[in-house]
Amino acid sequence: MQSKYSLTASFVICTFVYLIAFTVAFAFVFFYEGTLSRLWIALIADVIATVVVFIFSVLFKNSSLYDPYWSVAPPLIAWYWIETGQSGFGTDIIMLAILLWAIRLTLNWARGWQGLVHEDWRYVMLREKNPKLYWLTNFGGIHMFPTIMVFLGMLPVYFATTYAAYMLCEGFQYNDLVAVGFLVCVAAAIIALVADEQMRRFKKKAKPGEFIDEGIWKYSRHPNYFGEILFWFGLWVMQMSTAPNYWWTGIGWVAMLIMFKFASIPMMEEKNLKSKSGYAGYVKRVSVLVPWFRKAG
Repeated sequence: MQSKYSLTASFVICTFVYLIAFTVAFAFVFFYEGTLSRLWIALIADVIATVVVFIFSVLFKNSSLYDPYWSVAPPLIAWYWIETGQSGFGTDIIMLAILLWAIRLTLNWARGWQGLVHEDWRYVMLREKNPKLYWLTNFGGIHMFPTIMVFLGMLPVYFATTYAAYMLCEGFQYNDLVAVGFLVCVAAAIIALVADEQMRRFKKKAKPGEFIDEGIWKYSRHPNYFGEILFWFGLWVMQMSTAPNYWWTGIGWVAMLIMFKFASIPMMEEKNLKSKSGYAGYVKRVSVLVPWFRKAG
């Protein structure tokens, strides 16, 4: 896809789009605060911001404008829930974990983004497969579906910030689960960071048709996805220390696991099997997600 916008101009446009999206979302929060629960306020505002980004992605004919939304929205949602709910040491630790994850992921996107001159190959493929229905795929699949998935992953933050004080009054205390969950989130961010950096270095020297089989990628075909799932699991572990009665919020990290396992990974695998010689053997030897010992052969 060709674009008249330079990389610098693309970053300026992207920043402008997100400023508008979150301004509109926070305007909704301001006017409707107190009329609905904090959970519904955040969800509706999240959807509104997504719709604004979608409109601009259509105007600029590039759905990759949505890509950074995955990492920039969660800190804002967490901040809103903490400011309007129960705060304390545990919620501060949760916020720190989210910030560490968001900064790493946003920087990784910024370093790899080629600007409006480029659109993710998956979006291009979906457009070419069914151009007449692409508007629906674009809105529902590329924009709204990830927004809902991330919101499900954020549910532990809502219940941690809503019931922390209540649970303490009932005799519960912040315990080792907060530390365990935080360490899981940090480990997840480190795994994803290492995987991304190793992939970035590999791409600089790789020839067409080659695939990475070194570093952490020797033990997992998708260690970056593993780190992502592990992060949302860590948030849930931290919530369990303050609001264990709401264990069902684990639906967030489980949904992430299902999405990566049955949607994102198969799509990547199909592409690699078609374009990279020897990848079928790599699939047989190396774990698909969790880093593990290689199989012989």
